[in-house]
Amino acid sequence: MSSVESKMPLPEKTQVYSTDSGAGDVEVLKPSEELDVGAGYANLLQDCPYTREEEVALRWRLDRRILAILFFNVILASVDKTSTSTGALYGLKTDNDLTGNRYSWVGSSFYFGYLIASIPAAWAMQRFPIAKVIVSCQLVWGILLLAMGFLSSWPGLLALRIILGMLEAPIIPGAVIMLGMWYPRRDLALRLGFFYTGFAQLITGPIGYGVGFITGTWFKPWRVFFWILGGITIIWAIITAFLLPDSPVSAKFLSEREKAIAIERMRADQTGIENKHWKWDQVREVVLDPKTWLLFLFNIWVSIPNGGLTNFTPLIVNGLGYSSQRAALLTMPTGIMETVSAVIINGTIFLVITRYNSKLQLRGLLIILGLIVGMVAAVFLYTLPLTALHTRLGALYVSFFYLGPYIVSLGFITQNTAGHTKKVVLNALCFVANCVSNIIGPQFFKSNQAPLYPLGMGAIFVSYALSILTTALYMAYCWNENRKRDRAAEATGEQSVDVHLDTDFKDLTDMQNPHFRYVW
Repeated sequence: MSSVESKMPLPEKTQVYSTDSGAGDVEVLKPSEELDVGAGYANLLQDCPYTREEEVALRWRLDRRILAILFFNVILASVDKTSTSTGALYGLKTDNDLTGNRYSWVGSSFYFGYLIASIPAAWAMQRFPIAKVIVSCQLVWGILLLAMGFLSSWPGLLALRIILGMLEAPIIPGAVIMLGMWYPRRDLALRLGFFYTGFAQLITGPIGYGVGFITGTWFKPWRVFFWILGGITIIWAIITAFLLPDSPVSAKFLSEREKAIAIERMRADQTGIENKHWKWDQVREVVLDPKTWLLFLFNIWVSIPNGGLTNFTPLIVNGLGYSSQRAALLTMPTGIMETVSAVIINGTIFLVITRYNSKLQLRGLLIILGLIVGMVAAVFLYTLPLTALHTRLGALYVSFFYLGPYIVSLGFITQNTAGHTKKVVLNALCFVANCVSNIIGPQFFKSNQAPLYPLGMGAIFVSYALSILTTALYMAYCWNENRKRDRAAEATGEQSVDVHLDTDFKDLTDMQNPHFRYVW
């Protein structure tokens, strides 16, 4: 044990267990069913507080390990979701008899699977080690991607897409929950912007272009495309199995002091780390919480553009007169636009709350501003003639600016929700809403309206308008709740401090905890 760790105060030795992180055994308090897993580490630094240098070093270490792994997990998930759109450029539709609007249903089918598995996946992530659940799904999903390269029928493609959607159900929701375990609010905004990006298009674009040189009669470009993606996914799942811990408490790459620092950093937010015991009272609360249904509606509206654009962008570009290979490359700027949006909007939040005013509430405002950009792009796509190729292409790219506002809304799930069961259920409900809208989205893009798809562009405009309205209502609700809690605190003479030993790491929900304040 290091000299620094040897100075760490240890709690009373009641209900203890030992953990080994390579620096020796340290006994910590074992949390009960009512407590958060971080409770055993919550007070270990009282007599030996961490320094700013230690915190910065730990944060950088977490970025290199946790953020990097989750970043690539989300990229592969996004690659999977959009893979059929690249395959459609190279004969996927013909070889699998995707006549009429069958291709639209292939785009929707993925989200039927996602919808079916969202609640069971939430339960699995609550009940079992979350990293193990994610890795298991990744491995099987990679195998099925390989199998997709052998398909030659519409029913088979539909069935595999549904199963793939079921396997992806824990991936992005699990990543959002895990980020909330490792990063406090002040750090989370920027990490969300970096972990959820449009880099998937920077993978599918070059691979899609490269397979276009294949001229085999059966080993067609779209088949090889799926085999490459499946192989990458399987290899990454194996790597993730060795590198991704389930929580700060089980992270073998951290010393016991580093674990305590990681948990102490989360104290002020009052959101906790994790509790593996399912609590039905928290399920009831999430159903009765008005914020739940505002976020649910927002996720329905805001994801309709995603459902349509991710499935039809390559075909829209192809319909403007570009070859299949060039269309594959010309989809890449959509990923750049998504990434720029994510970094600008989430980076602005991070910069303002860390450098200027940590109390300033600007998340909802930036969501609204970002959605207005998407609305303007939708107007251009609806009104511009087909002959305005370059302008239409530019407007198509700008329409992908929606990702930044969407990522900020994902932050609300972890930042504005306490109680682990409540958090995972809310997470699941939001992704159920995401599935519903991604099922609906492709249906607005009718094959007989290609390549302008006026109905689809109109649907995108309306969905953005409804998203803005719902965001405004969410902001108003959070503002009012904070005001009521501040008044109650003033009436009781409560001091404004970051440490509240009566509620820290007790796995209380945000509605049960009077010290909790919402961000909006």
